[in-house]
Amino acid sequence: MTNPNSTKRIDWRIALLGGHKQRVTGAPADTVVVTPIGGADVDLSDAELPARTTLTKVSLLGGVKLRVPAGVDVEVEGFHLLGGRRIEPAAASPSAPVVRVRAYGIIGGVEVSRA
Repeated sequence: MTNPNSTKRIDWRIALLGGHKQRVTGAPADTVVVTPIGGADVDLSDAELPARTTLTKVSLLGGVKLRVPAGVDVEVEGFHLLGGRRIEPAAASPSAPVVRVRAYGIIGGVEVSRA
């Protein structure tokens, strides 16, 4: 599904039971993952990142595990009733690509690691 007013593609991933696992090697699209029960495990460590990429995760149970290259800036927003956020620190330059994680759910958290 794409927005006709935008040239950027949106990649939808839906799993009713179970999670979503993805390793991206090319240029990633903005991604929306919907998993009522299950998490999202996304590896962008070998991806050709544009200036800004967004990963949106919606679930009842399940969090997000994200792996990014060392110099990438990561912004996390969203809400989980139970679950935390662990973002491995990095020294990103002002011109570094930005990966924005939007995670919404009841139980789960966000964990960001670097390659």
